[in-house]
Amino acid sequence: MNNPNENINEQEYITIIAPSIKQAMAQFKARGLDVLGYSIVGQIVRQQFSIINGSGNEAMFDGEQMFSATWKRKS
Repeated sequence: MNNPNENINEQEYITIIAPSIKQAMAQFKARGLDVLGYSIVGQIVRQQFSIINGSGNEAMFDGEQMFSATWKRKS
């Protein structure tokens, strides 16, 4: 598995998907996104995720709702 911080300085937006808001925020801190100049760009919301592939629409995370939080690096 790739290191999630490998090309972090090249990424303008980062979205973290987690089972709880607390876990999403913990990852934000653990990855040092605050130090790298990222700030949240909206509400942390619970939602269901699907992926569209060659065989149609497939629910992700076994259909469980997860929290997503998106951060943007300041220019």
